[in-house]
Amino acid sequence: MKTFVLSTLIAVAATGNTLAGTIGIPHVKRIEMTELTENATRIDAFKSQLAFHQRNVNVLWNQYELAVDRIHNSRGNHAELDRDKAFFIGVYQQDIQNGIRVEGSQQAIAEIEARYEQAHLDRDIQEAKQLVRLQTQLKVELTKEMKAFEKAKRKNTALADAETLRLLQEVEHYLVQSVKRADDLIANGGATAVAAR
Repeated sequence: MKTFVLSTLIAVAATGNTLAGTIGIPHVKRIEMTELTENATRIDAFKSQLAFHQRNVNVLWNQYELAVDRIHNSRGNHAELDRDKAFFIGVYQQDIQNGIRVEGSQQAIAEIEARYEQAHLDRDIQEAKQLVRLQTQLKVELTKEMKAFEKAKRKNTALADAETLRLLQEVEHYLVQSVKRADDLIANGGATAVAAR
């Protein structure tokens, strides 16, 4: 008898809990709330993707600028060549001022001038090659980022609200301008290296 009463109490409690959890909440309402929550989550995820793509482009440009500085300031740069040239010419200038080997010193200065002029030209060519390679890499990475952005855009544009569409347009404009800027760098090619000196 005790077992029967205990089993009945457990069954009644389980049935009561089951009914208490579903009474008063329409089934359709629950689905709508779930859809709204899922859409809000997807919109937030899309906004995060947009910010991620914009940040990636910023990082690519920062890395490019650092690499350009590294190229211009690497060993054998124009400033080092100018310092070395000034030192060697200064040594021969002292000889000329002291009246020692005047004619030989003037010839040596002319040779130094010619040698360092050629060294500057060689350095310009070296920097131009490195910059073209770097600009090409930048263009490839920006193109990859643009493709990833376009994929995310196609996937999520349908559920975007007004704020998200505005953000989408801003990021898209920024990406397009970045790719155009990279194209302009490549089109100018070696002129950038000579202008930097």
